[in-house]
Amino acid sequence: MAMHPFTAVAQFLTTISLAIVGVAHAAPTITVPVRVHIVRDLVMPKEGLAMQSWVTEQQVRDVIVPEVNRIWRAADIAFRLDAVGPTSTRTPADFRERIDAVVTARRDIDGESDPERIRHLGELIGFASPDGGTVDVYLVPYLGEASQGNTKRSLRRVFVAQWTDKASKGRRAPERFQLNEPGAFVRGSLSRTVAHELGHVLGLRHPDKRDTVDGLLMGGRFPGYALTADELAKARRKAAKLASRQDDDVD
Repeated sequence: MAMHPFTAVAQFLTTISLAIVGVAHAAPTITVPVRVHIVRDLVMPKEGLAMQSWVTEQQVRDVIVPEVNRIWRAADIAFRLDAVGPTSTRTPADFRERIDAVVTARRDIDGESDPERIRHLGELIGFASPDGGTVDVYLVPYLGEASQGNTKRSLRRVFVAQWTDKASKGRRAPERFQLNEPGAFVRGSLSRTVAHELGHVLGLRHPDKRDTVDGLLMGGRFPGYALTADELAKARRKAAKLASRQDDDVD
């Protein structure tokens, strides 16, 4: 995605303003537990590729979680990795049909992803039992055309694709999504997508592309890594519920 000429400046100004807010409130850090599940046994064929999970447990510990916490530092929210490892998969009688349904899923004319792909994917994964305020992140091979992540907020369940064709809007074959992106937003990264989807778990939504500050983690015309003051406050309220294991899915 090409950088808008004013995006870098907007990101810088937003970061400075949020830093000032952070110094002013000096709030205690809220810690939210997460478990990361790597879905290793699914092979998703598309355009001559055989997409499988490639992210390692060490990369989750050393790259993804630290980057997620760097992004969320402005909110004084830290995600504590309670567990990481492979998760089981299921093989229903229509296993191949469900894989095909995920791989061939496309966005509609309004740019919305096909929700059915998540239902099909859900039939192929052995989900972990819910655990209080813990968030479960599932790293899957692929999530359909131009898709990188999905969140089931009421279940505290996040899906993130390790292969993506979002940058080309599905016009080119999927490729391995980079783990991290140093500096300003250009294409994003797997770590940023995890941070974005965790924002949905914390009650945040996509901003209106017609009227928004550029350079935001939750999207907008030109996405980035920053959070608005309102998003910081809302996320902290939700994180506090999760941390106290009293989450009731209330915004």
